[in-house]
Amino acid sequence: MKKRIFVLGNNWLVGYLTFISAFAPLSTDMYLPSLPRMAEALSTNYATASLTVSGFLLIFALSMLVWGPLSDKYGRRPVLLGGSVLYVFSSVAIALAGDISSLLFWRGVQALGSGAVSAMALAVVKDILRGKTLEKVVAWMQTVMVLAPILAPVLGGWLLLLTDWRGIFWMLTFLGTLSFLGALGLKETCPPAKRNQGSICSTLGRLGVVLGHPEFRWPLLLFSVMSMPFMAYLAVSSYVFQTLFGLSAQSYSLFFAGNAAVSMLGPLTHMRFFRHWRRRVVIACHLAIGTSFGVLIWLFGDLGPGVFAALYLPITFCGAALRPPGTVLMLESVKGDNGAVTSLINSGGLLCGSLSMFLCALPFWGNAIHVAGGISALISGLSFAGWLVMLRLGIVKKRRQAGLPVQQS
Repeated sequence: MKKRIFVLGNNWLVGYLTFISAFAPLSTDMYLPSLPRMAEALSTNYATASLTVSGFLLIFALSMLVWGPLSDKYGRRPVLLGGSVLYVFSSVAIALAGDISSLLFWRGVQALGSGAVSAMALAVVKDILRGKTLEKVVAWMQTVMVLAPILAPVLGGWLLLLTDWRGIFWMLTFLGTLSFLGALGLKETCPPAKRNQGSICSTLGRLGVVLGHPEFRWPLLLFSVMSMPFMAYLAVSSYVFQTLFGLSAQSYSLFFAGNAAVSMLGPLTHMRFFRHWRRRVVIACHLAIGTSFGVLIWLFGDLGPGVFAALYLPITFCGAALRPPGTVLMLESVKGDNGAVTSLINSGGLLCGSLSMFLCALPFWGNAIHVAGGISALISGLSFAGWLVMLRLGIVKKRRQAGLPVQQS
């Protein structure tokens, strides 16, 4: 008999885990439309107000490297509850903030709480799911992860018709409360017998132990850097379409929406078709396509907005379709240390994506189209070569077919 893990039933558990996995985009993108008004209300400039976004993402990514291993020592539920409490109280403090300094401080606390909440989503999934069910759930979660940054600014814009920027953080307070209530109804998925019994320092040191496994370390590097081509597009697209090609903001938004829609199709298409194919071949094909179209962008991307957008669609699609098999491959490569494993997976892509955006912002590159195409071609090409080497050396193990959808009682 299947063990009941969530108070509303195991089918609702997937929805809850998908919801908390999207805390980072909800916490950043929902209030982006109100950023100029917030800067004006707090008597600061836009650059300083933007630190509430970039600083949040950096702290969020790094905090998961702490929360994941701690959940291996204390359990998933205490970390999820604690992170939800931090998130709720910091969101209230931000909504009541009277100056930019206090807002920046509480945004840092909110990032810590959000990191704890989001890190537990994939850790719980690794605790209770196996085989094809694991890959299916991961694909759904990553589809929502793509959808959340698209819908969150729209929701934020609608909220601004009814309230000001503080009202958006009251909405985030409500979402944090839902996370807390859900954590109350979640049974512990990491029992005491499977927890790390060492000190906190040795617990955090499990990150190094996990990275010591080559069958995890090298795929982690490969799939983390594969976030860079899409993040390069995010970094340069506004400048390319509006400044270089002279399009209006409305026209740019249509191109952006098209790219985002293709990004959503990646995990869904994998779940519908590609997950039935040989994983090694699927990953190799996606990497080869990404390399080819990166070169084409370098050569022909400046011919016009339609050409640039069309050439980037296969890169976006392949990068998104790589996420489910890549994530499952890494989850299956290490037994135990689920919190440490999932925290490295979560933070790796974010940190590499941030590096890509930083590289695109450097002033001495010149043509932004060549920068995006070059990053896409170079990263995809190196990843393709690295994947072939891993297959040759036997670093990538054969896919595990056995497993249960949930833990058995």
